[in-house]
Amino acid sequence: MNPGRGIKFIDFHTHNATGNDDTVTVMNLMAGDEVPADFHHNTLFSAGIHPWQLTDDNLAHLQTELLLTVAHPHVAVVGEAGFDGLKGGPREVQYEAFIFQAEMAAEMDKPMLIHCVKGWEELRRAHREVRPGRPWVIHGFRGNGILAASLADEGFWLSLGKGGLKPEVLKAVSHERILLETDDSGEHISEVYRLFASTAGFDGEAAERLMRSNFNSLLGYRL
Repeated sequence: MNPGRGIKFIDFHTHNATGNDDTVTVMNLMAGDEVPADFHHNTLFSAGIHPWQLTDDNLAHLQTELLLTVAHPHVAVVGEAGFDGLKGGPREVQYEAFIFQAEMAAEMDKPMLIHCVKGWEELRRAHREVRPGRPWVIHGFRGNGILAASLADEGFWLSLGKGGLKPEVLKAVSHERILLETDDSGEHISEVYRLFASTAGFDGEAAERLMRSNFNSLLGYRL
């Protein structure tokens, strides 16, 4: 990535390709996807085995596919990886896939992007097992302040879209452990920033500085 001056926004998780000079985007890829041959210079990628991809017998294939994708120099984050109690492969396969990715992320010194639906105990168990050096960021968090505070106490970060920007969550979690995202909403990240700023009591420029600082801290960048 070679961003120019004038970066205002960071969209930490999106499924939509963008090409805005004022926005750094982290576009999500699933195992088996290829990094596009041509992408905007402000684009990074996350790549992972999503629990929805898993079946009883396809883990080994997805592991091989993922190893090829994460070797690309613009893949900065491992994930979406995680647990889903409503959809996806068997729970034991989800756990095996997650540990594979967590150990890969640790070896490559990359943070992880987490998908978690009704899988908090598995996620916490994996975190205790792996003891990662880089933070694990839970994307699309929509829980309450109590859950947010307990996850933050265990070292997790949160990536929030509009649905997760609740006053109780922003009071429960250090703002230095928050990132913002659009996911698959199709919204512009500027709208999420505006809601974050108004809910947290920041002006717009302060919100931009905070998110830039958080992003730099997570990835070791200097934007």
